[in-house]
Amino acid sequence: MMLVLGVFAPAVASRDTWIEVRSPNFVVISNAGDKEARKIADQFEQFREVFHNTFPKLRVDLGKPLIIFAVKNEDSLKALIPLYWESKGRMHPDGLYVPGEERHYVALRTDVETQNPYGIIYHEYTHAIMNLNFRGLPVWLNEGLAEFYGNSVIYDKYVEIGKAAPYHLATLRTESMIPIDALFEADQSSRYYNEANHATMFYAESWAIVHFLMLDPQAREKKLLSNFLSEWDKGGDQIQAAEKTFGDLTKFGAAMDSYARQRSFYMANVPTAIHGDPRSFASRVLPDAELNAQRALFYAHTQRPREAGAAAAEALKEDPNLALGYEAKGFLAYAQQQFAEAEPAFQRAIELGTLDYFPYYFAAEAQLRYEMPTEAGAPKVIALLEKATQMNPQFAPAYAALASVYSITPETREKAFAAGRKAVDLEPGNLGYATNYGYVLANAGKTAEAKTLALRIQQAAKTPIDRADAQQLLAVVASHEEYDKRVAEANKLAHEQANGPVLTTAPNNADRPSAPLSSTVAAATGGNVAPPLTASSAHKGEEEYAVEGNVVSADCASGPGKMVLGVGKTTMNFWYPDIAGLEVVSTAKEDAGGAPACANWKGRHVRLYFYKVRKQEFTGDLNTVQFY
Repeated sequence: MMLVLGVFAPAVASRDTWIEVRSPNFVVISNAGDKEARKIADQFEQFREVFHNTFPKLRVDLGKPLIIFAVKNEDSLKALIPLYWESKGRMHPDGLYVPGEERHYVALRTDVETQNPYGIIYHEYTHAIMNLNFRGLPVWLNEGLAEFYGNSVIYDKYVEIGKAAPYHLATLRTESMIPIDALFEADQSSRYYNEANHATMFYAESWAIVHFLMLDPQAREKKLLSNFLSEWDKGGDQIQAAEKTFGDLTKFGAAMDSYARQRSFYMANVPTAIHGDPRSFASRVLPDAELNAQRALFYAHTQRPREAGAAAAEALKEDPNLALGYEAKGFLAYAQQQFAEAEPAFQRAIELGTLDYFPYYFAAEAQLRYEMPTEAGAPKVIALLEKATQMNPQFAPAYAALASVYSITPETREKAFAAGRKAVDLEPGNLGYATNYGYVLANAGKTAEAKTLALRIQQAAKTPIDRADAQQLLAVVASHEEYDKRVAEANKLAHEQANGPVLTTAPNNADRPSAPLSSTVAAATGGNVAPPLTASSAHKGEEEYAVEGNVVSADCASGPGKMVLGVGKTTMNFWYPDIAGLEVVSTAKEDAGGAPACANWKGRHVRLYFYKVRKQEFTGDLNTVQFY
């Protein structure tokens, strides 16, 4: 019954009059009336301005829209985020923050009458700002800042920061604090951060330390926060950074214990007057077709495909020429990794004259994730991505994708460096873009630069995934270094013996070890060198690589063929002269009777062993298929 209600929610909700209000930095879609929509837009503009005033050098432009569904009551919010009402006893939130690759979303109620009804949303928005500017902030600092700003109180002309949340004060005054060194060393896997009986104190104590660093007069005078960030950025060890900044940590912990238990705390008022009069914000009644398209996109971002599909279909039924409707249809297919179905929908949105850059970006990404383009096919993808960057010069994902595609051909390789660097500059907190740039450098033969960047990424990596990505990039850099070493030794020997041609690398680096071409592939494979299970005569003595993923398809007939491997959100193509020549092994329990026949490979998780590419349209020459 709940699923049926969810599917038909768009039609029910559209009976209300929905208003769209556009402020300089936000879009508000609301059924609570024009006045409430403008109020919400104004509050978010003010909160954004707080970061401008407290951190003047901080980048606060997300580079993508933040769309806010400001609804009039609980029933309207339930229609948007039904998950929280589908099981008994689950908390019913007053709002939700949903980050996305190309948009961020907020859904909130306007009828909640408390001093700070949107604390959790401001908390997550603070994370978005900080992650945009910093690479892997220490967990205590990241959460402490989010708690500090999340509890802000917004007034007409200023925002009050530093207000202590009653639940934090109660925790700090009744429970033992986490030892300061343990708090500083905690990461996402720490019991202090994850266990329910520690999480409350973790957030409260982190808030207290950030409050001290932000508002204590002596801490501000000594610039303790900026000094800590500087020391941490230099060495990547926050215990050392803390000792250099705060001194003896035992004494600092005792001081923080005393600070956290005091009876009163400083607060500060941050003026917010430059964002403009909310009465000047553009406003219009939103047609039902556009509303349903917007809801479809929101549902797709919150993993509600049934509701998303129904809303997108309703939008296109109401207006068959609505570009936003096709974008919603395409994004739903894209989110479900149906890339062949997604690309035509995005192309249709482009044909209908969309004013958004998303369809251009996603039409290109759908092609990239379905199949990496050949040199002949790259210009089409490049044109789409270049259009996206022209329409939004602050959109980092498009630059990262451009860097990968530019690196395919020698003619555009110089552009790859600029695009990769641009993505990193726009979002320095996203190590995936830095890793992608490292592979672009490696593909172009800039081994020394790639290694320098890889070591910096390794130093900045704070999460297990980021550390693994850094190690994978270092692995492919090492294979390039070994290749360069062998070429240099061969050149030296040839010169000394003077009885053979001097070896040189090809101008297009075609004989170098093959590095991944996209950020997704790079993160998933890293060109890991693996001991060969077998070595064909055509590749004797060559380095062998390994990659894991799910089989998308394989040519099972005799003769030349290819296997398509799904890796993360993209695909890789591998060539083989004859499937009978592949070594196929399995250690999976389900294959106790022997390795599966080719007809049963689709969808199976495998590790492929392959050699450097012989044909430009393929990632590599396949040697061994291992099921496990």
